[in-house]
Amino acid sequence: MEVKGDRVCYKEDVVRGLIRRAWAKAKALWQRAKSERAEPHQIGWAVGVGVFAACTPALGFHGPLALGLATLFRLNRLWAWIGSRLSNVITLPLVVYAEVQVAHRVRTGQWLAIDRSQAIDQAKDLIVDWLLGMVPVGGALSAAVGLLAYVGFSLRKRARLRRELLAAADEPTDAGEKLSDSGVEGTIPTSTHNPADRTS
Repeated sequence: MEVKGDRVCYKEDVVRGLIRRAWAKAKALWQRAKSERAEPHQIGWAVGVGVFAACTPALGFHGPLALGLATLFRLNRLWAWIGSRLSNVITLPLVVYAEVQVAHRVRTGQWLAIDRSQAIDQAKDLIVDWLLGMVPVGGALSAAVGLLAYVGFSLRKRARLRRELLAAADEPTDAGEKLSDSGVEGTIPTSTHNPADRTS
């Protein structure tokens, strides 16, 4: 019975070790992904590329497409993938509807009589309009969302730099207070010895 108990404890330790290592690797990958080309303008471009990928007819492959484009253009892949999440059950039908309608209107001068709730299913029969419409609609959406990302991260970076400057400015004051509290005076000691007294 003791052998079985030891085996159970050993298996639990192995599982815990695997979980800890997997968690540590996941954290390292997350930190690396966040810091990969993470200047505000780079994140803005990455989000814009991801949003544009979400506006393409590549249903089910918007995430991989965004990652591929981000790798090709040397952008932040994490934020490109996040931008591609515009492709979801709530927003995707509206995007597809707008793309098909805009392209068909430009091409024929008429609006299409299609149901917004079933835009994706009906758009498969209108793939030409879908492909043409993703350029103006997808381009506008990617530019707008990418600009918002750029502005947001620029403000965040400025706030962080401001906090760092304030913290650096407070350091000398803190050091002086510590010296004062310890009884060490910040004055230069003076000597009462007269050099003229040095004879012979």
